[in-house]
Amino acid sequence: MPNAKKPTCPKQVRIGLEVWTIVEHDIKADPLLTEGNYGYTQDPRNIIVIDKDLHESKKRVTVFHELMHAARMVFETSEPKKGADYEELEHHFIAVWENSLLLILRDNPELRDWLFDE
Repeated sequence: MPNAKKPTCPKQVRIGLEVWTIVEHDIKADPLLTEGNYGYTQDPRNIIVIDKDLHESKKRVTVFHELMHAARMVFETSEPKKGADYEELEHHFIAVWENSLLLILRDNPELRDWLFDE
């Protein structure tokens, strides 16, 4: 049986109706990847940036972390109420992520395969 091709991090993902690009930068060339910052999200440009030299397992976690930022940016329709208690805040953010993360996983099989690769 031939070896199956190892999944890699996709260069683009669909988040709702938007397409986001995932790019890998060198920490020496990107000043935003300093002080323990492994990645960041640029909402106006639909870009997720991650440190290209991360270990593959940390890269997966970092991409997923940044996808959660992007999902909030795409799907959050309102701010939590000022003075909201813990339960209200918890449900506010669960509502943001419950459908958005399922849609991201459903709509991006290449991403899903890479995230869950062993």
